[in-house]
Amino acid sequence: MNKLKFKDFIFYAIVWGAIALLILISICVIRNLGPSVVKMPFYMGYIYVILSIAAIFILYKVNIVTKINTKVFITLLIIIALVPRFIWVYFVQTQPFSDFLHLHNYGINASQGDFKGFVDFYAVFPFKIGFGMVLAGLYYIFGTGLMVAKLFNVAASVILVILIYTGGKMLYGEKAGRVAALMTALWPAQIMYTSVIASEHLFLILFIASVLLILKFIKKYTYKNYEMINGNLILIGIGVLTACAQLVRPMAMLLLPVFAVFVLLYNKYRANSIDNAGLKLKSIVLVVICYFGLINLVNIPIQNATGVDITKSNGGFNLMIGTNIKSNGTFNTEDFGIIEKNNYDFEKVHKEAKQIAIERLKGDPKHLWNLAKKKYQILWGNENYGYYWSMVAAQNSQAERIIKSHPRAFYGMAQFFYTLVILMALCACFYTLREKRYDALVLLMIFGGILVSYTFLEVQARYHMPVIPILILFGSSFLTEDSKI
Repeated sequence: MNKLKFKDFIFYAIVWGAIALLILISICVIRNLGPSVVKMPFYMGYIYVILSIAAIFILYKVNIVTKINTKVFITLLIIIALVPRFIWVYFVQTQPFSDFLHLHNYGINASQGDFKGFVDFYAVFPFKIGFGMVLAGLYYIFGTGLMVAKLFNVAASVILVILIYTGGKMLYGEKAGRVAALMTALWPAQIMYTSVIASEHLFLILFIASVLLILKFIKKYTYKNYEMINGNLILIGIGVLTACAQLVRPMAMLLLPVFAVFVLLYNKYRANSIDNAGLKLKSIVLVVICYFGLINLVNIPIQNATGVDITKSNGGFNLMIGTNIKSNGTFNTEDFGIIEKNNYDFEKVHKEAKQIAIERLKGDPKHLWNLAKKKYQILWGNENYGYYWSMVAAQNSQAERIIKSHPRAFYGMAQFFYTLVILMALCACFYTLREKRYDALVLLMIFGGILVSYTFLEVQARYHMPVIPILILFGSSFLTEDSKI
């Protein structure tokens, strides 16, 4: 099999694999009637599909959005992103609790100079220090009120919307960029999640920015156009942004193998094979050096202040949680108990957790298969995390009582949007096959990598949140000016 055929084999395998996975997610969404307090009618999933197909047809046929002046559109886009989030954080007084409370409290303590004022188990999960330090900076400058963090979330949401517009326009054209940006601005679950003091808001900016730099690099720098200085600056940016995202949530490092695989298989810088291979390796090495270099550089002052080495990362505990059949791979107090048992020692906790996980993986394949199916349903079956996490610790104002009394409306809105994103991504897969868009593999490998990872790791519905802007961006691809379904 020659190189070209191998590249094509990988291309078709990834795209058709994505099609299969998206169809499975669609089935999960259609069959998911929501939690017991919602319990939607059995036919609602099919209504989501019908409405989504109608919306896709309208988006494809109608070009009104492209007729608006660019400056006017961007102004309207920012307003559309801001208004619903401002309204939500103003009327929904979500109080921090659980992990969110620990982050908030540590942000307050660190802002007042108590850098070791975190809960004991942070020593086992060093990445949690990263976002805590961001909150500390915000609280130090603007005060420790909850609204400070929530307005930061609102600002982060607007930045994310602009990033998606920029990325969609760069990859697929003006119409695709505008539709993708509007969808991100109107993303129901994320709007509701804005009142939650969570790390995902910052993570999404850094993660998506790094993804867009990867796409810009592979789109711009080929054997016909390889600008050494500008190309290296983009590579440095990829490494730096990925490292920053990793310090907030430990899923960002997935971008490193995605970038490496694509560059090795699909990018060509020189006709000469030796020169070409050298430039490929240089690109990968530079990104990796910047990634690890920044993490280690940031760690110096943080470790001195907190005593925690944030360069440490180990998935043993998460793997143990994710392989617990009794809890369906979700958080449980039984597994959490080994942290205290091992006296909050990073090495001991993850070592024992990994051993427990390995023993579980050696168990009955039938039970493991059933566990994987249940986890798939939990992670991918619904988009309810925004409503749940914003309302579970809300106050009891009149607005909140109204919202709490109509859970079906908010659940249905989020599920319809989710269904639309999935079906648009399916359309985009067939468009990608027809146009043979190799660059789409970056987005699909990220989607697949996250999906495969959580097959083994702990799951919650909100853990699929980073996939949504990726699929929105990818799903807009067939909305180019000259495309036909």
